[in-house]
Amino acid sequence: MLIWLGHPRPKQCRFLLLDRDGILNVDRSDYVKCLDEVSFYPDALEALEFLNRNNVGVILISNQSGINRGLIGWDDFWATHEGVISRVEESGGSILAAFYCPHRPDEKCECRKPAPGMITAACLFAGIDPERAVFIGDRESDMTAAQNAGCRGIRICRDGDAGETNGCSSGRPYFSTLLDAVLSV
Repeated sequence: MLIWLGHPRPKQCRFLLLDRDGILNVDRSDYVKCLDEVSFYPDALEALEFLNRNNVGVILISNQSGINRGLIGWDDFWATHEGVISRVEESGGSILAAFYCPHRPDEKCECRKPAPGMITAACLFAGIDPERAVFIGDRESDMTAAQNAGCRGIRICRDGDAGETNGCSSGRPYFSTLLDAVLSV
């Protein structure tokens, strides 16, 4: 598990856990491999600004198996991370911390979603009772990770994402933007 802490002592008393790719930025079937491939959803930046303005701490929880697949170099990974943080801050938002899993599914680690490791670690870092935590993601594995960690999961299925590949038509309720999801919490 890779952990980035922007603020070593969280001041907020309310937190929101978010997936990155597919929630803040457009996900890619060939992985987001460098900062040039990051394309933010406008509603995501607006939602992050709203959360920051309302003193809600945001923690990223993201599988990044492109690293251990050899598709994303370490320098590109960290440059992408720093670029995401900078763009969020330029838009008035804030990211308190980020928890990343670099493992491939076949490595069977405890941090890769749907395992609860990253969510559990984030809750420990922020002093959150998992039963009071909310995790927003775009995949069924995100919802399973939330359930496995004992927290509430909220699903986002953006326009064009619906269908069998993401399982958005599975009958589970979902939101179509991060801003809508944030306003419902």
